[in-house]
Amino acid sequence: MKELRVTEESSERELLDVIETIRQEAGSRLAIMAHYYAPDEVVGLADEVGDSLALAKKAAASNAEALLFCGVHFMLETADILMNAPEKLAARNGRRALVIAPDTTAGCPMADMITYEQAIDWERQLAHLVDVSEFTPITYVNSSAATKAFCGDRDGAVCTSANAEKVVRDAILKRPKLMFMPDSRLGRTTCLALGFKPEEIVTWTPNETLGGNSPEALQRAKAILWDGYCPIHQKFSAAVISELKTKYPNAKFWVHPEAPREIVELSDGYGSTTKLLQVVADAEPGETLIIGTEWKLVDRMRRQNIDKRIVYPSAMASICDDMSKSTLEKVARVLLAWRNGAPTNVVTTPENVAASAYKALASLL
Repeated sequence: MKELRVTEESSERELLDVIETIRQEAGSRLAIMAHYYAPDEVVGLADEVGDSLALAKKAAASNAEALLFCGVHFMLETADILMNAPEKLAARNGRRALVIAPDTTAGCPMADMITYEQAIDWERQLAHLVDVSEFTPITYVNSSAATKAFCGDRDGAVCTSANAEKVVRDAILKRPKLMFMPDSRLGRTTCLALGFKPEEIVTWTPNETLGGNSPEALQRAKAILWDGYCPIHQKFSAAVISELKTKYPNAKFWVHPEAPREIVELSDGYGSTTKLLQVVADAEPGETLIIGTEWKLVDRMRRQNIDKRIVYPSAMASICDDMSKSTLEKVARVLLAWRNGAPTNVVTTPENVAASAYKALASLL
């Protein structure tokens, strides 16, 4: 086997050569996936690039022995659970597929805003006032495997920004009410789109008595939303958006539904990362689009659509630092360790957690 080395002095070209050599040696045994918010150089070398929904489906279908996932921790947990589902383990005679992180510190602030223990306590407090059997627990995919397991054990579901309306619609056909976690912004926009009345939607604020609500408000609520959010999507400014709409009167403003409700209400439309990319792709040459999502992706849109004007709705770039942790050097290092038989940064979900989370993840497949 060819000797390969990665050092702090390795150039970009040398790192790419190491990665390409390992990929050629591994063939179909190795897959590389990257979320749209990863750095350009990593997105450029991935076998699959997508949003959370698309990558979850790709991971579930993958037959690779090892998956290097350039994303954040909850995404790797999801990939680990789906790649090592019972039927897939059986097909491999019990041999686990490895899900490898370029950087194990790449997390998600929103996912950290609710823990399994907090979900249990939330349910316990609600049970004193309402019949919790009437509520379907739904968690946004941006959550830990343990939070997904909480939902799975209660016949709940996982949603993404791409399928949230479908998941909630399906849920209320079975039970009339829902607990939605951890993204209250996505939860509110989704419920309003499905015809919930504003007074039927309440937000549960952690560490406040009854989540900051009266007993009466909780008893009439059809949707109780955990007060979590994505810090990246809170930074768009209504004032800046209004200025841009004045400056570009024919511009269309599209935003990710993780944005606050008042920003969504200013938009011409909202959607998942994949939806926003499609909106830009479908726009006519010369058209102006104001796009509200993570800065690296919007900047990439600009460079890939030079015949269109892509405008960012904030005075400051809103960058997900965790998604930026998947660098070429880290990718080369972990691939080299795997190639040498001593894999590092392997993400493994405890078996009991994975089994319960898998039941909720079925809503993505």
